Amino acid sequence: MKVSVVIPAFAAEATLERALESLVLQSYPDWEAIIVSDDGVDYQQFLSGKGIADQRLHFGTTGQTHSGCHAARNAGFPLVSGDFVTQLDADDTLAPDRFETLLPLAARYGAAADNLLMVDEVTDKAISTTFKDLSDPVFLALTEFMSLNAPLVPLIRRDHMLPRVPGVEFSEDAIANIQLIDRIGQLPVTVTSSYFYHLRSGSVANSEKSSTLFETGYSDYINRLETGDGFGLSAENRIIACGGLNAKRALNRAFMKAQSREPELSFQEFVGRQ
Repeated sequence: MKVSVVIPAFAAEATLERALESLVLQSYPDWEAIIVSDDGVDYQQFLSGKGIADQRLHFGTTGQTHSGCHAARNAGFPLVSGDFVTQLDADDTLAPDRFETLLPLAARYGAAADNLLMVDEVTDKAISTTFKDLSDPVFLALTEFMSLNAPLVPLIRRDHMLPRVPGVEFSEDAIANIQLIDRIGQLPVTVTSSYFYHLRSGSVANSEKSSTLFETGYSDYINRLETGDGFGLSAENRIIACGGLNAKRALNRAFMKAQSREPELSFQEFVGRQ
């Protein structure tokens, strides 16, 4: 069972080697990585110049510059040959046992995720996990997923893999996971953390403009659920997703007010106070 990993690459020269090292260290060796350039950089040449050559590395491009993670993933998906598909951002890393742990669950249930760990990019210190107090594996229905305020990165059986929604960049992973749970019913999540999400200031999710961008995104998605195609969800899950996004928008608005009083306040710190 081969695992295909799609890696969008935009200005990724400083971190891509680290991400690939975490792949090379996987205890499960049957994987491939599709590195999709979204900045015009020839990453095959870049890695070759650093002495990095692995037959499991493949390369693609969006043919554009800064078209977004959703566009880069969609450019990479047609290139995959694996039985399972997952994502890895070029500035994130994986635990060595990630594929070995998630594959049996994903094979049985259609997809599986871990209790993602957020790490400070500068200090390399752990900040928090998606679930603060998880002692047993959980199976997330859509209602439980919508209550989360941190990401999940699933390993998905290929027959449940959908392309990312065109034009959806902010929270594009959340929309993809909503669609996934709509298809499989419940998403199993392990107690252990095997995806390490490196938080850095200035990224889309952690910039001064992020709150405004998410406000616009949430409003657009809510409108689409209420009056548009609903992202293809069932009628019941449209209602659940809409309620969850309304709650996220309200939390984001509360954060914007708090941040106006405390400019250095991060969203993670704000959520931790709730």
